[in-house]
Amino acid sequence: MAIYKPKILFFCSTESKGKHLDKYGIFYDIIKTDTLSEAVSIAFKELHALSAIIIDDAPDVDLFYVLSKFHSLDAFRTVPCIVRSDNQDAGYISKAFDLGIFDFFSTSMDFLVAKQKIAKIIELFKNKNQLEKIFNQQMLTISTQEVELKENQWNIIETLGQALESRDIESGNHCNRMKEIAETFAKYLSLKHPKYMITDATIKNISKVTPLHDIGKIAIPDRILLKPESAGRLTKEEFEIMKTHTIAGCLLIDSIPNFKESELYRFSYNICRHHHERWDGAGYPDHLKGMEIPIEAQIVALADVFDALLCKRVYKPSFTLEISRDMILNGECGAFNPDLLECLKVNADDIYKRIYENKNIL
Repeated sequence: MAIYKPKILFFCSTESKGKHLDKYGIFYDIIKTDTLSEAVSIAFKELHALSAIIIDDAPDVDLFYVLSKFHSLDAFRTVPCIVRSDNQDAGYISKAFDLGIFDFFSTSMDFLVAKQKIAKIIELFKNKNQLEKIFNQQMLTISTQEVELKENQWNIIETLGQALESRDIESGNHCNRMKEIAETFAKYLSLKHPKYMITDATIKNISKVTPLHDIGKIAIPDRILLKPESAGRLTKEEFEIMKTHTIAGCLLIDSIPNFKESELYRFSYNICRHHHERWDGAGYPDHLKGMEIPIEAQIVALADVFDALLCKRVYKPSFTLEISRDMILNGECGAFNPDLLECLKVNADDIYKRIYENKNIL
């Protein structure tokens, strides 16, 4: 039985001659070309069959002209582009990312490391493309059948919320951890602080919609949402774009017919829009203060920060329980409701033992 090999378009100049190209051929079905017109033609005709595009940068190549040609085909939306180059100039690399590439490899990078990174990038895009395909199919089915949306629509947006973890390369099972943490916080407040009027139904609704907190990231460009560690932290401009996911999530929720009639709508909307607000008004997008922030959004905000600290991210290592708890209590992650900080103090150890301890997620 033939072993499946992902197909990669490898554009290498006559000068670079595709260094180490023979090694890649062991793992991938390589389409090699040193002619830009041929490379663009292949991308146009076989884009659906390609798993990646690798471009060898060389003195006889106008890299940005090459990238602009591929960019004009919208090729990089569904197929990741990797540039192999010895140019380490920050402005040069940044311009390449602006034109849609996914990663920038040094030609001196160890071959096995490069091979592993390419494999992960291909898998990531495969998952992302499949998610978009499923979403489009489901939305088309709903619009043509004109059915009552409540349960069907909820299944769609819940699936999107869970799948966003793989799209932005965060640690696995983030949504389920968030649900469990938020439910713990909500139960504690309902028992110890009745002023918040959190009922059993409220707890159930908060738990159910918690995975939607970042659903607006579906609208964030891949070059920002999927920005790899090798490209550095988000710039100020990129972070401003990233912050718009709070508004985008609400627009997505509002665009779903009949969802406003659901009891889950208010919780979904408030959590999407306000899970980055902070008790002192220093959050976004509306700079709400104190109890201007819906309690369900406050609960999810603290759960989100707690999980992010305990788990590894592309921009940071995982922190211990003690460090994570202290960072939140000391205000290093923004200001939170004192009642929620009390909730964290009381429940942090138990949450850690149930969800994180002795599990390969840190």
